[in-house]
Amino acid sequence: MNAESDHTTYLNPKSIAHDQYRMLVDSITDYAIFLLDSGGHVVTWNPGAQQIKQYQPEEIIGKHFSTFYTSEAKASGYPAMELREAQRLGKFEDEGWRVRKDGSVFWANVIITPIYDEQKTLTGYSKITRNLSERKKAEDDLFKAYSELKESEERFRLLIEGVTDYAIFMLDPAGNVATWNEGARRMKGYEAAEIIGKFFSKFYSQEAVQQGYPEYELSRAKAEGRFEDEGWRYRKDGSAFWANTILTAIYNSRQELIGFSKITRDLTEKKKLEQQLFRMNEELKESEEKSRLLINSVKDYAILMLNPEGIIISWNAGAERLKGYKAQEVIGRHFSIFYPQELIKAGFPKFELNKALEHGHFEDEGWRIRKDGTAFWANVLVTPIYNATNRLLGFAKITRDLTERRRNEDLMQKNKELARINNDLDNFVYTASHDLKAPISNLEGLLDALIEDLGPQKDNHQAILTLIQGAITTLRNIIADLAEITNLQQEKGPPESVNLVELVDEIKESLRELINTHKAEIKIEALAFENLRYSRKNLRSILYNLVSNAIKYAHPERAPEVIINTYFSNAGDYVLSVADNGLGISETQRDKIFAIYKRAHTHVEGSGLGLYLVKKILDNSDDRIVVESEVNKGSQFQVFFKQELSDG
Repeated sequence: MNAESDHTTYLNPKSIAHDQYRMLVDSITDYAIFLLDSGGHVVTWNPGAQQIKQYQPEEIIGKHFSTFYTSEAKASGYPAMELREAQRLGKFEDEGWRVRKDGSVFWANVIITPIYDEQKTLTGYSKITRNLSERKKAEDDLFKAYSELKESEERFRLLIEGVTDYAIFMLDPAGNVATWNEGARRMKGYEAAEIIGKFFSKFYSQEAVQQGYPEYELSRAKAEGRFEDEGWRYRKDGSAFWANTILTAIYNSRQELIGFSKITRDLTEKKKLEQQLFRMNEELKESEEKSRLLINSVKDYAILMLNPEGIIISWNAGAERLKGYKAQEVIGRHFSIFYPQELIKAGFPKFELNKALEHGHFEDEGWRIRKDGTAFWANVLVTPIYNATNRLLGFAKITRDLTERRRNEDLMQKNKELARINNDLDNFVYTASHDLKAPISNLEGLLDALIEDLGPQKDNHQAILTLIQGAITTLRNIIADLAEITNLQQEKGPPESVNLVELVDEIKESLRELINTHKAEIKIEALAFENLRYSRKNLRSILYNLVSNAIKYAHPERAPEVIINTYFSNAGDYVLSVADNGLGISETQRDKIFAIYKRAHTHVEGSGLGLYLVKKILDNSDDRIVVESEVNKGSQFQVFFKQELSDG
């Protein structure tokens, strides 16, 4: 930990095991990490730099870093400009073409940071280069954070102190500020001497303090290990900013609370990528013991180490949460226990390790098995770890649970397939309903010709001729029904304000013969609204089918009576009600009446298409219909319309 002024303390480098430190740092091969002196000459060179840029240390140390730039960039003085901008801004980040030893170019992300000593004298620059064609951005951030561990304790301290866009500090168990970094000073306006030792509620509004919200955050972090929040926070000058804060409880090996780490981000100024980067930097600022505890607190990733044979030698809390094993249950066992039997028999775990050795890392997605036998869809990243003499020490393995994403992808694929099938069916129905019209007309013509040729003998065959005519008529009606369905799918009239009273009168006129035959009475009672904004053609079809069905399915012992009402539902929908005193619908039939060619009463003449069309129209407009019915007493159909604007 470090702080400003007289509170500055230093970690004793001897407290960090030298071999462990070099092992972790030298294992990073996906980042070029090196130092420049104040004139821009290379002074250090890591394996990642060697792999990305192809120079051996003895070939490049002492040379100017412009060696890696294109001739055009060097001619324009771009490398020198980068160093000037890094000094002026405190950091310079860029993307562009860089050149390897063999002359090939790659698109690189470069971060140059000036390094100053205690007297604020420029001593050089740190330079981190990523090959963006080989890494996903999120993985870049993860390994970039790990790559920074290779620096010495002094360089590590300078790196944390150089973080200016994040407030990163420690609280003691009581919530008092214990450390203060440059990012905290810039973001919140307090010097270290002004804030260290003060309760962290100084960053909160008076209302939040009076409600005990800072204490609540500490209690949540203690209970759950971590607490994340977004809200207004306040600087020394009283100005407010919207912050994301992460408060993590830190425990020692005896599970005693030793304090809290706190990261604050100003969300108006930071991109998500930078948030991930500096969250990792917060973890790196702790001593070896606190860093270990912090890694162990990660619960969303299973992070573990394997020896060269694939035996598990470390286990974090995320691994326990994801895979269900306690550390004592799994350490010492082969990592293949997480794989399905078919993959084990196929030798896939060994294949993963071999591929990681061959390519420097191996990434895969597939099914993995928890302790309880359940499967989850996992993203797995395996990276070999080498020591300074290039001896394989083992593998780092990071696993993420992507089951939910996989489930969503499967559902999306199924939905696409269903949509395709539905579209194919619609196209088939549309084609059939049109292409069959001509053959039916031909059949009718041939039948007429046959009748004419039979002459007086047609009476001998009248029964068969009648059956043929009936079959042709039935087929024509079915095709007409199919055509109406396809037209309904493809023709959606524009919405307009429709007067329901006028529409009912129009429908009564169309059904005059049916009404007179059954001595039916159609009445409008209470209208909470008279106008409805909808496709007039479709609304007429809905009301026409409901009214005509109410008359057709009349009770034989009484004249049909149809009552029409409108009202507003509790949810604000416009509801059109059509009630009758007819035969009613049994409970077992109510779920079937809206299916195509399904009828509750088969003795009544009809095609069974009307209610299907009503349901189809309403589905297309995201509206709905419900039915309440009692056998021998009647039915009530209620149509719920969503209306953005009220017309009545």
